[in-house]
Amino acid sequence: MSPWTTVGTADGAPELQAVGEIAVARLADGSFAAFDDECTHEECPLSEGELESDRVVCYCHSSEFDVRTGAVLRGPATEPIQVYETRVADGELQVLAP
Repeated sequence: MSPWTTVGTADGAPELQAVGEIAVARLADGSFAAFDDECTHEECPLSEGELESDRVVCYCHSSEFDVRTGAVLRGPATEPIQVYETRVADGELQVLAP
């Protein structure tokens, strides 16, 4: 069994979407980022927030995270989010399964 999980097609992928407990973002440079869909400050889905360049802003309290590294860029969150490796294989967007 492959540790990679297909989460959709690379072409036409929405800018920000939830796939189970993971959020997947299509970045402006054409790459993808995958990260935990739950804000570490409060149980709010990051996939319902705003994607700004390579940052996601939580809609609950405006905590901001770097989607490439998981680092907190603005509080009130203090704990980083978990990020996951992504790839495109045969047109399918895949995430390295947690």
